[in-house]
Amino acid sequence: MGLSTAIYSALILSFGLSVLAEADSIQVTLPSGDYPHMLGAYDLTDPAGATHTEREVAKKVCIVIFSVPDMDQGDLQQTWSDLLGNKPETKMPDTVAFLLIEDISQAGFFKDMALDGMKKQFTPQSRPMVLMDQDGSFSKKFALPADSTEIFIYDKKGVLRDVETKLGEDDQDATVARIKAITQILQAEQ
Repeated sequence: MGLSTAIYSALILSFGLSVLAEADSIQVTLPSGDYPHMLGAYDLTDPAGATHTEREVAKKVCIVIFSVPDMDQGDLQQTWSDLLGNKPETKMPDTVAFLLIEDISQAGFFKDMALDGMKKQFTPQSRPMVLMDQDGSFSKKFALPADSTEIFIYDKKGVLRDVETKLGEDDQDATVARIKAITQILQAEQ
């Protein structure tokens, strides 16, 4: 079956940015760009007004969907939220932290409608946990293109290990398989 998980994990730690994975030749890469390599501190609210911080995801593999609550990104973020958070055959295990961080500053004309919709649909048990970046200051740290949706995967130490940028273009099944393989490997790390 190729490299053992332990050897693969060591390769990821050693080379970090581009390593060939064991499972179905999964490519773990960070695309070019000025991505910060740590999730870092945050203090964001959910649609019900409760505050959440990085302490809630400490020592967990964490998947973060960064997006914008507008008409262009709504279907894409909903698709990936459902795939990774709700569909039984593709959802991430509950041991993986799963966040959707909405850059409210980019909502424009749809801001009030988006906030209202989030409040109506939100429950504290939601997967992903929806967090609102009201002024966009947290999202800006991640060098995201305007009006986009991207998935970042962090290891248990909060280190960025993968970024999925072509969510509307790539084969969805292949992207889900790659995300699952990466998270399984990261969960096995100490």
